[in-house]
Amino acid sequence: MRLGCCASLDALDAVRDAGFAYVEPRVVDLVPDDDETVYAPIRRRIQDVGLPAEAFNVFVPAHHPVVGPKRDRPGLRAYVDTAMGRMSELGTRVVVFGSGPARTTPSGYDRHRVPDEILEFLSLVADAAAPYDLDIVIEPLWREVCDNINTVLEAAVVARQSGISRVAALADWWHMKREREPLTNLAESRDRLRHVHVPVPPLPGSPSQSTDAGLPEFLRALTAVNYSGRVSIEDNGKRFECFSRQAPQALAYLRTHLRR
Repeated sequence: MRLGCCASLDALDAVRDAGFAYVEPRVVDLVPDDDETVYAPIRRRIQDVGLPAEAFNVFVPAHHPVVGPKRDRPGLRAYVDTAMGRMSELGTRVVVFGSGPARTTPSGYDRHRVPDEILEFLSLVADAAAPYDLDIVIEPLWREVCDNINTVLEAAVVARQSGISRVAALADWWHMKREREPLTNLAESRDRLRHVHVPVPPLPGSPSQSTDAGLPEFLRALTAVNYSGRVSIEDNGKRFECFSRQAPQALAYLRTHLRR
């Protein structure tokens, strides 16, 4: 497995120095709505760090809704095309489709229309990603932040329904814990599982978090289903107080618990 870390652009050097194999920034930080003059210094900043940006998250901002009556298909396609081109320049292999605000059903809108609209969006994204050989992974979000695709198994089902091999599923222990999703769903989703997020694990001297319980079992379940892809730490609970000191500790924890 390759171990990385989700991070903002101002933390790239720290992620590299901590020993991670890659960094996972946000697509929105590539400013796909802006032209090359705005983007150029951002590209240079990422490339100069010398750490591959193999994955990106926060794909679609709220002002580009994926579902609902305000969908602007041409505008969404332009955004996606630009984003894909910019990620490809950075050596990206995976883009995470969480984007809760963009995919949540608008108030008063017919929820029965949403699944087809999400599949339509995934088809659009896969078409834009094909020239760059990028995978799209659907991130399940717990239902307090999104009203659809709340479990890994649901994400795998949608990926299969798309009929597109580059559309896959993500497992995130933070969301699985909150949804009380059984670890057996990892085995049922193994054919489509292509990316993983984990919260910051227990650290020496750090207060406990709700996600600590069950995390070792989650990591063991990944190895049990022969998952061999990328695993990114995401600091959902704001646990890092001193990244330079604690990030190597978190990385060591994952290496220990993911050792086959």
